[in-house]
Amino acid sequence: MPARVGGPRARYVLAIVALALVYDGAARIGDALDVTGPVASIMWLPVGVGIAALYLGDWRWWPGVLIGDLLANGYDTLPLGSALGQTAGNLLEVLTAVWLLHALIGDRPPLGTVDDFGRLLLAIGTGVAISATIGALSLRLGGVVDGGGVPTLWRTWWLGDFCGAMVVVPLAVAWRRRPAAGWWRGRGVELGLVVAAVAVLSEVALRSDSPITYVVFPALAWAALRLGPRGATLAIAVAVGFTAWNTSHLLGPFVFASIDRTVLDTQLFIVITTLSTLCLAVVVAEREHLAELLRASRARLVEAGDTDRRRIERDLHDGAQQRLVALTAHLGLAARRARDAPEQAPALFEQADAVLTVAIDELRTIAHGIHPAVVSDLGLARAVRSVASRSTVPVTVLDMPSDRFDRTAEATAYYVVAEAITNAQRHACATSILVRAVAHPAHLRVEVFDDGVGGAQERVGSGLQSLRDRVEAVGGTLHVESADGAGTRIAAAIPAVTPNG
Repeated sequence: MPARVGGPRARYVLAIVALALVYDGAARIGDALDVTGPVASIMWLPVGVGIAALYLGDWRWWPGVLIGDLLANGYDTLPLGSALGQTAGNLLEVLTAVWLLHALIGDRPPLGTVDDFGRLLLAIGTGVAISATIGALSLRLGGVVDGGGVPTLWRTWWLGDFCGAMVVVPLAVAWRRRPAAGWWRGRGVELGLVVAAVAVLSEVALRSDSPITYVVFPALAWAALRLGPRGATLAIAVAVGFTAWNTSHLLGPFVFASIDRTVLDTQLFIVITTLSTLCLAVVVAEREHLAELLRASRARLVEAGDTDRRRIERDLHDGAQQRLVALTAHLGLAARRARDAPEQAPALFEQADAVLTVAIDELRTIAHGIHPAVVSDLGLARAVRSVASRSTVPVTVLDMPSDRFDRTAEATAYYVVAEAITNAQRHACATSILVRAVAHPAHLRVEVFDDGVGGAQERVGSGLQSLRDRVEAVGGTLHVESADGAGTRIAAAIPAVTPNG
């Protein structure tokens, strides 16, 4: 039965065809900007196209990479075996890089944190190393290069593919989602001015033999600082485009009598430009994200504080205050009876003592809600074991420091353990819980594991979100791992000092 127009199979075929055409078009652009002939390129853009398409789109589109590479191959200048070897290496390059990106980063934005940006570099660097190795060996076996030229070829190939991937992949990641209308209103004009400045400075620097090549860097830094990954990737694409165009037309400071020197200097400039600008943009994006989380956390803490104050006010009004009012009445009655009927006074004073005891207990309960008295009295280790002994799910306390810490650290750690155990009992269907705490020179690390159903999520107003707010409010970090069917792990790093510290 033929595929319905617009159906899943038709869309799949169209996606493959589109990817193959874009891949081939990127290869033709690379050939137009090349000064090394068919062996290796200054910047091989198709690798970035393939990685971006499969990583941001669908793994199943890989035939588009294969078809595009077969279309782009130089069968008229290379032996068939060498050309097919190149295609195999290029396909493995893309598949390996995409697999590593999913394995190392998952669904997180690769340009969101410095750690994930490092994983992006690792994934791309590993993938292009595969292509460079297979491609160089294919050309050596095909007699295109001799043994002495393989190291230089491998270096040129690796740098060329790395440059192409680092220009295209971050650009696709940053612009994958359309910016909000407010973003364009606030930054659209600035983005246009920055891109124009990068273009002008690149043209001036790369058309001159004077040592002003890096004059474009302030504009790139401005794009990263003010416009984040979107502005930085677009500015990089413009600067790199001018660099490759001028060099391929034998213009600018990177043109030497030696082609190897020309290619190497151009590639190193592209790598330095790309990495330095992206690193700055990622740092800014990470700081802005942390600041946004901190603002939201502070707002929730203020709201929670207001709620707690209202609760305390209500508890005092409805509980201890009424007891104290009653106590006043009892004492007044006892004073009058002591004058009129002294024999009844002891019983009245005993009633007043009972009312006073209840009021004291209610005040103590309210105070315990503000700060866990069990921690102040017993210390963190004994307090945690007390919580574990009352749990309906068996709790094993593996490690627990015997030292005392500052009150804030102990209270925070206690709440992390208590909330994690409570969640495991109520929601996780766990059969066992493990608790561990390790003291480090500057912080206390607390971990709670359960073997329940997993799938815990930090929803608005949830206990996990409250825990994160509490931990981050004292300068700590909270990490939650809770895959479906794999249990839950909650780890908190809390700034802590011992009384002697």
